Amino acid sequence: MTFEHIVQINDLTRPELPMLTRFQVWEGLALRARRPDKFLVGVDDYEILEREPAWMKRCLQLPGLEVVDEVTFWHEARIEYRTRPTNTVPAASLVMDIEEPEPGALFVRFRYHTASIENPGDSMPYDQYLHEAYVATDVETIQIIRQLAETGAF
Repeated sequence: MTFEHIVQINDLTRPELPMLTRFQVWEGLALRARRPDKFLVGVDDYEILEREPAWMKRCLQLPGLEVVDEVTFWHEARIEYRTRPTNTVPAASLVMDIEEPEPGALFVRFRYHTASIENPGDSMPYDQYLHEAYVATDVETIQIIRQLAETGAF
């Protein structure tokens, strides 16, 4: 399954809405990588296994699953997740790009790639369910970033 979607951060046609800076969006997206428990439903526990300024390796404990991934940071531009395949988890990737087509007009493009896990007998195709869950999580991520920015967290 491969898909992408975009979440608008700032709407320049609606100046009454609070604007976020690229720095705030970046800090929020980086926090999602460093503290997945604040952003991702079902993260029972996590551990940062290795960490460098522009890269880290994590282990996430989800209900019935252990996920090991590597996260690469391109400062204020991109965060890329690469999930290592196991017997229960397929290889997968997520790339989050901060886009600014004109000054102040910020968007985050989320691009997913994972093996398809379709079961013809399912009433709702698993890929469709996963797609909807990813989009909902990404929209919620931006909402959490907004809330944190309002409190002055970054």
